[in-house]
Amino acid sequence: MDRHRPRLHHPPQGSAAGAPYPSSASLRGSRDSRAPRRKGPQHPPPPRGPDGPGEKRPKFHLNIRTLTDDMLDRFASIKIPGSKKERPPLSNLKTAFASSDCSSEAMENPPKPLSEKEVLELFEKMMEDMNLNEDKKAPLREKDFSIKKEMVMQYINTASKTGSLKRNRQISPQEFIHELKMGPADERLVTCLESLRVSLTSNPVSWVESFGREGLGLLLDILEKLIRSKTQETIVKKNQHRVIQCLKALMNTQYGLERIMSEERSLSLLARAIDPQQPSVMTDLVKLLSAVCIVGEESILEDVLEALTSAGEERRIDRFSSIVEGLRHNSVQLQVACMQLINALITSPDDLDFRLHIRNEFMRCGLKEILPNLKCIKNDGLDIQLKVFDEHKEEDLIELSHRLQDIKVEFEYPFVLKSTQICKITAKS
Repeated sequence: MDRHRPRLHHPPQGSAAGAPYPSSASLRGSRDSRAPRRKGPQHPPPPRGPDGPGEKRPKFHLNIRTLTDDMLDRFASIKIPGSKKERPPLSNLKTAFASSDCSSEAMENPPKPLSEKEVLELFEKMMEDMNLNEDKKAPLREKDFSIKKEMVMQYINTASKTGSLKRNRQISPQEFIHELKMGPADERLVTCLESLRVSLTSNPVSWVESFGREGLGLLLDILEKLIRSKTQETIVKKNQHRVIQCLKALMNTQYGLERIMSEERSLSLLARAIDPQQPSVMTDLVKLLSAVCIVGEESILEDVLEALTSAGEERRIDRFSSIVEGLRHNSVQLQVACMQLINALITSPDDLDFRLHIRNEFMRCGLKEILPNLKCIKNDGLDIQLKVFDEHKEEDLIELSHRLQDIKVEFEYPFVLKSTQICKITAKS
């Protein structure tokens, strides 16, 4: 009985010896024949009884916040107004007005009554700035006009205090874009990127979209330049980390997540930037890749694997070596993040053969020797990831044993099966 197996190709000569990798075409072909799977956070299923060992469960049932930590706050809650951090000063950029000036200006120019059309327009803008999807917008649109107006007035009041409705009280996206285009010096770039990270985190979605249209490309240009840099100075690594933190903040919105996944070079640059010698940077990187694998579209797994493969070939190592090496580091946060990515890569494919292939490739890269040591570490986050790894490994072995049992029955009783099929065909006719 033939069964579908992903086509494999070997890494080019000169790269480190390792397991062959499935081709992009084979992965794509195996996916086209299957029904789409639901992406995103999935809840843990109820405990299985003894009568149903082969019962199928969601491939990845961890809460998305557990997987991506603070990087995907958008899945948990809307940011609390007034909680943004102080922005580092940027020279040659506009500074905020003093609070006393703003209060006096508000007294001199009291707000005018809003028409019904203006209230509804601001209501839509409010929901957009809150980063709500259409499912969450629908029940809000059904509310009475009086409730909508009250919500809009609260939104205006909060926005006026935080400055999100006053262009002259904050650094605009265009100013950041201009600063990045100027190619600031190393120290100045650190300040610019830190201020940008705070702005991307604290400003509404409309601000993020305004910056992302051109700013994402500039951030990727800077990251690529830093990766290619031959110098190992601390300032270079610091700037590289700041860029990655800006990309994390950008991914907190649906717009930013889609923009980053639509950029062909983004995943490649993230994979090339993985460095176990920089644990804090690598922790953020593997969290980003984990989130992309889980909340992205079906084809995104193929793109992530291709990015890891290219990065491994460039360094002449196995494509998963850097991830496994991160598990050897003393940083528990890095160990948890690496196990998150391993689980995301292994559990995402629908095809059993491909899941077994990815898991075995990690095992050959050294994961088999590291797992006993990881289980001795007392950490809740790491325990969860190790439990997920073991549970899905057991499920795949059960599924494989059922498949082998079916093949065995077919070989032992071929005539019985053939007669049964003939009887069914005769009965239908």
